[in-house]
Amino acid sequence: MHAMKRIQILCASGALLLAGCQQDTEVRLTGTIASAEGQTIYLEQIGTNQTTVLDSAKIATDGTFRLGAPAATEPTFYKASIGDKSIIFIADSTENVSVSADLAAADWWGSIAVENSQETSKLQQIIARAMTLQSGLVELQNSQMSAAALRDTVAARVDDYKAFVQQFVFDNPRSMASYYALFQTIVDQQVFDVMDNADHTLFATVATSLGLAYPESGRVKYLRDYVLQAKAIRKQQKFASDLVSQAQEVGSPDLSLPNLEGDTLSLSQLRGKIVILQFWTSTDQTSRNANRQLAKLYGKYKNRGLEIYQVSFDTSRLLWEEASMNDRIEWANVCDLLGANSSARRIYNVGSVPSNYIIDRDGSLIGKDLFGTRLDNKMSELFR
Repeated sequence: MHAMKRIQILCASGALLLAGCQQDTEVRLTGTIASAEGQTIYLEQIGTNQTTVLDSAKIATDGTFRLGAPAATEPTFYKASIGDKSIIFIADSTENVSVSADLAAADWWGSIAVENSQETSKLQQIIARAMTLQSGLVELQNSQMSAAALRDTVAARVDDYKAFVQQFVFDNPRSMASYYALFQTIVDQQVFDVMDNADHTLFATVATSLGLAYPESGRVKYLRDYVLQAKAIRKQQKFASDLVSQAQEVGSPDLSLPNLEGDTLSLSQLRGKIVILQFWTSTDQTSRNANRQLAKLYGKYKNRGLEIYQVSFDTSRLLWEEASMNDRIEWANVCDLLGANSSARRIYNVGSVPSNYIIDRDGSLIGKDLFGTRLDNKMSELFR
């Protein structure tokens, strides 16, 4: 696990229940907080980016309190805070949640009891387990264990916690408590990583299940977009990894595309040379500026073994030809006129232009997206 800091969870500790109002048009939190007479308890709604204070109340001499909020249109996270302690709960529609706790208890989280809310009861299971892990990690941090033993012990406890949450998620895929569990942070580190293969499956499971139950929920839409974005990034990373592996085994993937004269030129024909594989379009000014640097490098190193294989993503032969003439392109200059659908773009995972790869004499990829001084320095290093 990463370096240990202080725990940070969406809440602190406190008491939370939706009450305060008698109307059926409100979510209500009511309850009893022992040892808290006269103190103020605040009710907040937890959004994806911020929390909003909705209500507050003085705790009566018998510890009772009432808090209320507008009716929820979807399952919503709330936090009732008193001092530095709080309770997180979930309410939907006009739910009436009841809670009790003891502000003076040594184990605040263990003193919390919830009624009338199955979702909040599930959420408390997650939070209680996380707090147990948190306190255990703090004790370990202050122990006299060796670094290696500490690392192994922490990893084992975190793995045990993750196994508990994984089972919880699979048992409760349509619960907002599962959503909360996936974004839980302990010692300032998020436990589950959407970029990790196993963890990504959990995120996708919850996103799909909650999407079926609450398709219009803003929080669920956020989760869905979060998962889709991670999936796209993971796909790009896998492609890049496969590309590097392929390059290590059989050299850079070959390309065979037509030049302006209609002759097919293959990248593999340049094997044995240092090659700048450049991607561009005639309508991109940055690409055109890069052509000027390529011309200087080609003039300087072409007699020492430099070749350039330049692939245009143009769809207009006229624009490609005109730009090639104006930029005095003398090296291999090819294009299939398919634009963003070019096979070269897919094979080399080109996201934007200009872009390039540096290929050594054996066909291995040894550089990517080097421009300006970095490209000059790389060529100087290769030809010294």
